[in-house]
Amino acid sequence: MGAAGPLLIVYVVWGSTYLGLKVGLETFPPFTLNAARFLVAGALLFAYCRYRRWTMPDRREWRAGAIQGLLLPAAGTGGACWAEQTLPSGTTALFLATIPLWIVLGRRVIDRERITVPIGIGLVAGIAGVAVLVRPGGANDALATAVALGGAMCWGLGSVYAVHAPRPSHALLASAVEMVSAGAILAALAGVAGEYGRIGVSGRSLLALGYLIVFGSVIAYTAYTWLLDHVAPRVAGTYAFVNPVVAVLLGWWLLGERLDARVLIGTAVIAAGVALIVLFPARTGESDSSDEPAVPAPARGRGR
Repeated sequence: MGAAGPLLIVYVVWGSTYLGLKVGLETFPPFTLNAARFLVAGALLFAYCRYRRWTMPDRREWRAGAIQGLLLPAAGTGGACWAEQTLPSGTTALFLATIPLWIVLGRRVIDRERITVPIGIGLVAGIAGVAVLVRPGGANDALATAVALGGAMCWGLGSVYAVHAPRPSHALLASAVEMVSAGAILAALAGVAGEYGRIGVSGRSLLALGYLIVFGSVIAYTAYTWLLDHVAPRVAGTYAFVNPVVAVLLGWWLLGERLDARVLIGTAVIAAGVALIVLFPARTGESDSSDEPAVPAPARGRGR
């Protein structure tokens, strides 16, 4: 399988989930919404894996999957959804665009991967493009901002951790472990936060939840897990630059939102930044010392 297909799924589907989260939040509290999303999606994937009679995860893989579930879907997606209660979805997307920065920094510290000039320019261009696209104004809620940025950091560092962590041989099974773990964590947080007494139901929010489960979690998250096994985490993380573009274009197409020169300029800058990151990768294990040989990259997602 080539990387183009999974990248396209992550780019487009996760870009559309900003709309899904906003609609779901009309009646569902944030932790409850995402707990239901990941528990149901994880259970569906587990049922499929059992049907295929794949080897179930061992204790080390469950532990690593729980860490991944905490860092990515629980802290990353759950934090972003919580922040969207007070922050505009576009502003939240801008904060999530820092994910590749955390990936690059994590790779720099853990794998001694050099931040080359093209990658540095690409990161700056991507973030600048999102800033042009979103252009937040006014004072943002400080706590929501901190939660969104903290979620982005957790997602980025979790993507780096996935390179070294022991994980099941099938991406679907790895996704199931991570989503069930995230769902359990978020369900506990929902109880502590007293969300269960504030749950409402509407046709729109149920449709949004169903879309988030099937497309946002089962399909797109599995594609992202596959990408972590087959491409550099930095490349997988470029979706953070593209998702806001997709969200704006869908708003223009489906909701009649304005598409002006600022949006077109931001889109072009983001595309240029993604191209630099993808087309000019650093060598894994490249060190600062020219006298030290490069260390071969570990098998992605295995850690054995």
